[in-house]
Amino acid sequence: MLILDKQIVSPLLIQTAINHSIPIYYSGDKRKLALPSNGKLLTNSESCLSILENQHPAHAFTLASKLMKNKAAFREFASAVNPSYYFALLTMEELLAKDKSNVPYPVVIKPNKGYSSVGVYIVHRESEWEEAVKGLYADLLLSKSMYSNSVLDGEEIIVEQWIDGDEYAVDCYINHDGKPVILNILKRMFADEHDTSDRIYYTSAPIMQEMKQSITNYLTELNKQLNIVNYPFHLEVRNSKNGIVPIELNPLRFAGAGTTDVSDHAFGIKGAEYYFKDMEPKWAEILNGKDDAVYGFFCAELPSDISKSLVHSIDHEKLKKEFTHILEYREISASDDRTFAVIFFKSMDISEIHHLLSLDLSHYIQLLSSKEPVI
Repeated sequence: MLILDKQIVSPLLIQTAINHSIPIYYSGDKRKLALPSNGKLLTNSESCLSILENQHPAHAFTLASKLMKNKAAFREFASAVNPSYYFALLTMEELLAKDKSNVPYPVVIKPNKGYSSVGVYIVHRESEWEEAVKGLYADLLLSKSMYSNSVLDGEEIIVEQWIDGDEYAVDCYINHDGKPVILNILKRMFADEHDTSDRIYYTSAPIMQEMKQSITNYLTELNKQLNIVNYPFHLEVRNSKNGIVPIELNPLRFAGAGTTDVSDHAFGIKGAEYYFKDMEPKWAEILNGKDDAVYGFFCAELPSDISKSLVHSIDHEKLKKEFTHILEYREISASDDRTFAVIFFKSMDISEIHHLLSLDLSHYIQLLSSKEPVI
């Protein structure tokens, strides 16, 4: 079963559903959601979790997803694998009143229940605390009209230890035997120490070879606590000096806005197909003889200082010229998301990624003139 939010739907996901006769239930569907206790379920957005909570509150997938989506509860749950990790759960009032001199910097502050990088701030030192807290508060006020409480809720805030090391995102599932199956591993690239955007993730044969075994080992230990089967998720981790440390686990979906499709471009792995068919990638064969090319996705989002209601048009053709080798360019038009394009690309030069990270996307956006009406 697929539960789909209609806003941003991967064409590859729809084609997979057609090819394998996978039932689709859309958000807003008036039908009763039939969900067998031992069936398989995948969504394309965490907004779909509210459907599960409303119609199947006692289902194993619902209970596990509520736990995983609550970052504080997940921290406590994962502490069996990472016992030394620091975090604190605060109300917004407590955060605003917190004595910043008692914070063990560097830390990350973010909503306990959140989406993407909304309201996420890295605070390296005491002098940055007040600005970060004010920024988070403003983000939550602005996002109230865009996301439901099941996706983003500003009632509780996490302050947690900033983790050293490179950050990775993993699309995977726990199979019918309780074994973790990795479908892709993406490295996250940041523009600077304050960057929390989701602009670029990329993968390559060397990344898979370097990280696959350690992440598989971590997932094996994690599922000893979770003890669930046939369960897909998107996991974000850092490879720290103390080993793999989780950042968050996004239940019943892979990388958002269809970006998980980068695994098809890079390795011929269609994530949804592998999950529903209970297939495991033959990584040794896939990576044997593979070159060192980088395969990535670029999420083009409206800059935070540009109101979506003031956008007249996007110059997609101009943006395309910034890429050496585009594999697929998807224009996005979603009322509840600031993403206006997802670009899958290939590169042989890491400097291209640094260039893409530094792009000022306002140069590709034409605003309404003062004479044009705002619709």
